[in-house]
Amino acid sequence: MKPPRPPGGASVWWQRAIYAAVIAYFVLGVAAHWRADSGFTSLIRFGQPFASRRLPELRQLPVATAPASGYDGQFYAQLAVRPDVRSPDVQRALDNPEYRARRILLPLVAHTLGAGQPWLTLQIYALLNVAAWGAFAWLLHRETRDRGVSGTLVWGTCLLNLGTLDSVRESLTDLPATLLIASAIALLAGERNKTWLAAALLSAAGLVRETAVLAVTMLAPQSANDRRGWRDRLAPMALAVLPAAVWMRWLAHLSPGGNLSGAASNFDWPGRAFLRHFYECGAALLAGSRHEQFIFGPLAALGLAWQSVSIIRRAWHDPAPWARAALPFALMFWVLGDAEWGGRAGGGYWAVARVCLPMTVAYALLLPRGRRFWWWLALPNICVLHAVIRFWPDFVF
Repeated sequence: MKPPRPPGGASVWWQRAIYAAVIAYFVLGVAAHWRADSGFTSLIRFGQPFASRRLPELRQLPVATAPASGYDGQFYAQLAVRPDVRSPDVQRALDNPEYRARRILLPLVAHTLGAGQPWLTLQIYALLNVAAWGAFAWLLHRETRDRGVSGTLVWGTCLLNLGTLDSVRESLTDLPATLLIASAIALLAGERNKTWLAAALLSAAGLVRETAVLAVTMLAPQSANDRRGWRDRLAPMALAVLPAAVWMRWLAHLSPGGNLSGAASNFDWPGRAFLRHFYECGAALLAGSRHEQFIFGPLAALGLAWQSVSIIRRAWHDPAPWARAALPFALMFWVLGDAEWGGRAGGGYWAVARVCLPMTVAYALLLPRGRRFWWWLALPNICVLHAVIRFWPDFVF
């Protein structure tokens, strides 16, 4: 990716320095996860407690294993190795089969590219987020290259955000889904409005992560009273939502009654889990803990809340696709539950940063220029500092 060439020699050098620093940091961080015996599987974060339940194909492979329970990527990676959600082995390997299988597209891509070979498939799956980061960097570069140093800082903030880096660090679905949303927005904002193609990208995003379909609001007419606009847009909006809806319905039919115990605490009454997060972080700090998650937790929560309020206020009068796409995520921020906030378990907030990643990206891209730009960019994105620490493999929670 070539750096932009705006007028002004000093600003060009600053931009080049920022580009080089961000890209070098990311490449070195990914390389630090490589192990000669296990490859890049440390990016997947397999957990020791689930080792006995893994697919038979994985039991003899040198997979990097964390002493703790690991994280969600270990289940999506096993779907990539064997994407047959009806298989008893798959049902046993997944902690929540119906819930995990909703996000089937990324595992299918890795399975296809890996030609069904377990070891190769695991490596490809681990690096899909790395590829998504590179594509996202290119897409953001196109969006910000004409804004000088401020645009380059927006670019770096979006790429080093906790939601972005944690998706790479744990091989999750958040960044690839956000990439597809951003690609759909780029099509809508282009010289030729490609509504149907944008809808197709959103439908793919919904199969990567089901919450991505919330961004369908970008396809809505600018005016709620525009009847002709609604007639023209209803079919593309249906296309964007239908594949994920049909897939989830089939999964529900496959497992009558479902297994959504892990999803039950995803939502709560507005602001309840948000306030509990402050209470738990404060209690831990008063008890003497100086752990980074309790120090950054309240600061990051306030920053995300500021982003949410800013998007909600702006979306009512801003026809920009990013504003309309981010509005549902800004509203969802307030009803996220303990599963995202880490309530009753340790004051985490990184899941919220990932779930609301489209909101964070929209907030940065829509910032107006002016004296307050620097403060409005830096303070609500204070979790970037925590993100760059967590990304390195020796920093383990």
